[in-house]
Amino acid sequence: MSDQEAKPSTEDLGDKKEGEYIKLKVIGQDSSEIHFKVKMTTYLKKLLESYCQRQELGMEEEDVIEVYQEQTGGHSTV
Repeated sequence: MSDQEAKPSTEDLGDKKEGEYIKLKVIGQDSSEIHFKVKMTTYLKKLLESYCQRQELGMEEEDVIEVYQEQTGGHSTV
């Protein structure tokens, strides 16, 4: 896909003018809400990156991240 096809055109926006804003609400899995006011021409990627930066992990020095490998198949021994 070329860059020209990936960019939104003002024709796709109907009667919306460039520079016009839209209010969006992003709801997280924990039901937290963050409100955004973005231009109609703003890419969704930019909104998602901004949302992810706001939702920090809240980790501190010496915190531990536990990693488990998913087991597929087999059976348990009881």
